[in-house]
Amino acid sequence: METINKPIIIIGAGYAGLSLALFLKKAGIPSTVFEAYPDVKNIGGGIGLAPNGINILQQLGLNEKVINTGKVVDYNNFRNYKGKFLARIKPNAIKKFGQPFVMISRAVLHQILYQEAIEQGIEIKFQKRLSHIHESAGDITAIFDDESSFEGPLIIGADGIHSTTRKIIFNNAFPEQYTGFYGAGGFVQRSTVEQYLGLHDHDALNLSFGLSGFFGFSFQTVDELTWWCSLELSEQDAKQTLTNFSAGTLKNKLVADYKDFYQPVPQLIANSGHIIKTVMYDMPSLPEWYKGKTILIGDAAHAVSPTSGLGASLALEDAMILAKLLRRYTTNEYSKAFFDFQSVRKPRTEKVRADANKHNIDKKIHSPISAWFRDTMMSLFLKLFGLGAVDWKYNYKVEWGD
Repeated sequence: METINKPIIIIGAGYAGLSLALFLKKAGIPSTVFEAYPDVKNIGGGIGLAPNGINILQQLGLNEKVINTGKVVDYNNFRNYKGKFLARIKPNAIKKFGQPFVMISRAVLHQILYQEAIEQGIEIKFQKRLSHIHESAGDITAIFDDESSFEGPLIIGADGIHSTTRKIIFNNAFPEQYTGFYGAGGFVQRSTVEQYLGLHDHDALNLSFGLSGFFGFSFQTVDELTWWCSLELSEQDAKQTLTNFSAGTLKNKLVADYKDFYQPVPQLIANSGHIIKTVMYDMPSLPEWYKGKTILIGDAAHAVSPTSGLGASLALEDAMILAKLLRRYTTNEYSKAFFDFQSVRKPRTEKVRADANKHNIDKKIHSPISAWFRDTMMSLFLKLFGLGAVDWKYNYKVEWGD
């Protein structure tokens, strides 16, 4: 089939944008990536990559690099806030899904994708914040806030949950929505908390549920742990807390919020340097992910609650599938590629969204009685069924050659 010769315009140099550019390159389709920030952002906490995401990275030859750089998770530990085990489960991910679960720093994963894009000669332009889109009978033009512009056959918005691309093409019709939680996280050197770690903490994703907060932690390298938490609060109060509190004040607040949790939870917070903070949003279900010659992928189209643990993996899936469809169709048939993409991807992302929203209930504020009931039911369910009920999240596998 005819390929696209003029570079496709990709807005956003995050996971979705960079992996899409790499897959387009693999398909023989040129692209140029435009990023609003002045460089690749070295920010963010730890991230879990599920086997489905690692399988996508395998198609780019990057799975081993990610696995070796991060930390493979062998178990999932579920506890109440006092440290009592609700369940300890071995996912057997490699046997079931072909790849492991991996914890890794967001910044490190970002650098791996960025360096691969640079090595493959993909053009990435920084400090290019999208301002307008002009579509003509021929090509489509991205206009940036520095008054520069770039013309191409298509625009792909991979610019995250607060997507400017989405706001432009849909006239701000679909704003992101607050999940009811704000989150925080950080990194801790193993040596500072070693004495507080339990026997089963080293090889696992550790998840604990309290009366008024959720807390998770895991090793992301042999010598470094990452932790994350979420607390229920109104959107206005969450914004004020994260805006008005100094770093030290926020850390002290979190230490107080989690003082009743088992060790090492309070020590992980206390021994963190920089505290990462976020107001947690997801996206409502959009009726369409594209308009004209512009389409959205990743969080720009279907951001799900962080509870899902699948945001990055879904973005990687999007990138490969859209690139495959653009390989199949000609430039003039982009509408078929866009239609097929949404038809294939939307049912999966909607299912993930619904599942994440259901599990958000476990992280809400609970009375002692309702927390006991939650913990009892969670323990019973996990001991009876393990993680088999969510295998559908991770056994999603697409091959580049299909």
